This record gives sequence, structure tokens and C-alpha cells, in this order.
Amino acid sequence: MNDVIKEFDELCDMAIAAFGEELDISYEMSLLNILEFVKKHPGYKEDFIDKFKLILMSGNSPFEVVAFCMRELQWPEIKEFVISNMNPSEDPRSEALRSTLTAYDELWPDADLYSYYCMD
Repeated sequence: MNDVIKEFDELCDMAIAAFGEELDISYEMSLLNILEFVKKHPGYKEDFIDKFKLILMSGNSPFEVVAFCMRELQWPEIKEFVISNMNPSEDPRSEALRSTLTAYDELWPDADLYSYYCMD
């Protein structure tokens, strides 16, 4: 695994810890760190897409990181993945997928949860 992807994974681990209030950094700041990191490394977009897909399909990853990042990045690959994987029946990740999909809307219902997006 290369250093950029390793650092991305570490930032995601920090977000999990921040969500659990195990770090001094706020959860939103940890999400913003991931967004800024992804924006700084555009050559790794395909790798990040794969990582975001894994996060969405994992049962133990904070899906908010994907919604938070896609609010700004608006990558169609993630939107298409979400739509193709939404199964409203008994999939426990359906809510995470729906929440991620709303990040593509003109008005994001979750924007008020993050000061970064309240400035829109």
C-alpha cells in the first residue's frame, strides 16, 4: 500500500476515534481533514473512490465521511455506486446510502450539522 492511501486510512481511523470522542479533535474537523487530503491528491481519485465504496459497504465505518466529502466533490462514480447499491428491503446500510445520496442535492438536509457547510 502506498503512503497516500495509508495516510487516508489513518485519517479515517482518526475520524472514527473523533466520532467516539476519543481525540481532542472534533468529528467535523476530522472529516474536513479527509476532504482536504483528498482534494490535495487528485491523482489518487480512483483509489479514493474504491475506499469510499468500502466505507459505504462496511458495517463499522462512519459513512458520514463519504457524504461530507461528496457534498463538495460531487463525484458521479460515488453517486452511481450508491444508487446501484440501494436496497430498501433489509440492508442496514440503506440509511447510510440514502444520506450520502442527499449530499448531491442542491440543498443538503445535513448541511446544518457542519459549520463548514453552513456557510453555503
